[in-house]
Amino acid sequence: MDGSMQSTETTESFTAAAWDRIAPIMAEIEALPLLQRLSDGTLPPEVFRHYILQDALYLKHYARCLAIVAAKAPDNAQVLRFLGSAQKAITVEQGLHAGFLTQFGITSADVTSAEPSPAGFAYTNFLLATAYHSSYAVALSSILPCFWIYWHVGEAIKSRPVIEGNAFQAWINTYGDPQFAAGAREVIALTDIAARAASPVERAQMTDVFVRASQYEWMFWDSAWRLETWPVR
Repeated sequence: MDGSMQSTETTESFTAAAWDRIAPIMAEIEALPLLQRLSDGTLPPEVFRHYILQDALYLKHYARCLAIVAAKAPDNAQVLRFLGSAQKAITVEQGLHAGFLTQFGITSADVTSAEPSPAGFAYTNFLLATAYHSSYAVALSSILPCFWIYWHVGEAIKSRPVIEGNAFQAWINTYGDPQFAAGAREVIALTDIAARAASPVERAQMTDVFVRASQYEWMFWDSAWRLETWPVR
């Protein structure tokens, strides 16, 4: 089941409304050249190398965001559920990165010396600032698009015919994997629980950060396709 199917199950939920709100953004994400050519195996290696390096840098900061959000959870049950789902996602992504870093000849020194792109830098700083300065519900809503959009994209690509010899098949398998899907579903459920206890003002803030993070997801992939670097040094 992909993210769009998930959103129709509980039409009154916060996450259903938030997913519907980003439908235009999702249409743009699904049309991104990077994802189209990753799907059919024609993505230039230098583009994927740039993307996976940026993603490794992103994950380092994203993991810290998840820890901050977990610390703000209102009860131990939500802390434990959130940490469990977050751990699933991080473990899956770290395994994926390790394989691709080796496959594409990227060394640990390359990762250490890599500089975040403008889009990646902006995205991680947005998430960290939101996690630090916002309520649990708002912070949780800001980190949800990364889980949900990757799940949705992975499911969509996985449903297409397998291209023999696709060097990026492991990426497709990872984000279409049931383990990753389970983690995403849990974070969606936790966001709905938090939204039910939130004030109208807080729910509006939750929507705002959910939309902004979704825009950053588009920007992150688009910037990798363009091999984005800092324009001045």
